[in-house]
Amino acid sequence: MSAETHWKKILVPTDFSEDSLTALREAGRFQQLLQAEVVLLHVTEPAFEGMRIHTGDLHDQTMAAARHQLEALAITYFGSDASVSTLVKGGRAGEVICELARTVNADAIFIATHGITALKHFMLGSVAESVVRHAPCSVLVVRGE
Repeated sequence: MSAETHWKKILVPTDFSEDSLTALREAGRFQQLLQAEVVLLHVTEPAFEGMRIHTGDLHDQTMAAARHQLEALAITYFGSDASVSTLVKGGRAGEVICELARTVNADAIFIATHGITALKHFMLGSVAESVVRHAPCSVLVVRGE
């Protein structure tokens, strides 16, 4: 079985890092080749529950900024292609990515090997590793540049 017969919907999570843009470029190549639908996703991590500062407005601003940035990436990498959609969700990245893959019936997830910082990787574990372990579909892990 080839990718051409199965990868009709590709989920591409991005944290806007240079590494994640590498996965986005790769998804663009496959999207053209396979005539696949692409869902671009950004996940905003929740604030710590014990914070005493009210962060609702800040969270709303962060979500709006992420939507704007994701839509700009969609235009940059895919033009005005109607088969490309964008979505910003809140939660733990690995969990949200896998759940969305189930919800939209993604055939593949294209994800970069590194995120924003090495410290984040050390403290939270690798999002890519979590996705590989728990995804309901194929996962293409793209090495950052």
